[in-house]
Amino acid sequence: MQHWFNQHSFLVAAGGALLLVAALLLRDGLRPADLIALGALCLGLALAYALLRPRDSTQTQADDARARIGQGVPVLLEFQSPY
Repeated sequence: MQHWFNQHSFLVAAGGALLLVAALLLRDGLRPADLIALGALCLGLALAYALLRPRDSTQTQADDARARIGQGVPVLLEFQSPY
């Protein structure tokens, strides 16, 4: 369970924030301004996820690094977790 939460923590936090804001906005009734605010929050969270989500590197980058190793030129390898 902890591994799943680590991999999907943005989605869990975004869902919690969305529920909290919806509860605060809709406690006095449903108004058009509340729906616009919730829609803007959903759009902002979706945009943030689309821009910040981890992506796989291309295979050509790995092949290029393998070709440079041992050719007399220093090569910096940087390993990053996608999450």
